[in-house]
Amino acid sequence: MTAKVPSVKYYVVMTSLICLFIILQSIVVVYTPHTFVKVMNLIFIIGASGIVGAFIREVLILKEKETQVMEK
Repeated sequence: MTAKVPSVKYYVVMTSLICLFIILQSIVVVYTPHTFVKVMNLIFIIGASGIVGAFIREVLILKEKETQVMEK
């Protein structure tokens, strides 16, 4: 049984959706008067931003490695 490898298009779409969700949660943080809601959304925003940043960093590292292999 072979595992399906997600395509680049899938990664781009999912990253875009997470970024959109982060933006929407940021709007909630700005406009909500409730401190608890602000804190919970800020915790989520920080975590999700870290995940997206780590993913983008890994993609750039893989792209750099591919170009180094092709140059050799």
